[in-house]
Amino acid sequence: MVMDDIDRELENYQKAMDNEKRKTARINWLLFLVLVVVIIIFVYSLWRYQALN
Repeated sequence: MVMDDIDRELENYQKAMDNEKRKTARINWLLFLVLVVVIIIFVYSLWRYQALN
């Protein structure tokens, strides 16, 4: 009976950790996309500034 409880708790812990990893990966992907967009905007504005001057 005790081993079943421990196994159940370990499974719940593993599910929670998998969910946290998935959530962290999603946040990292979103931050990467934001970084790419900011870099593209910066390069575009720098190009426009060079074209005007």
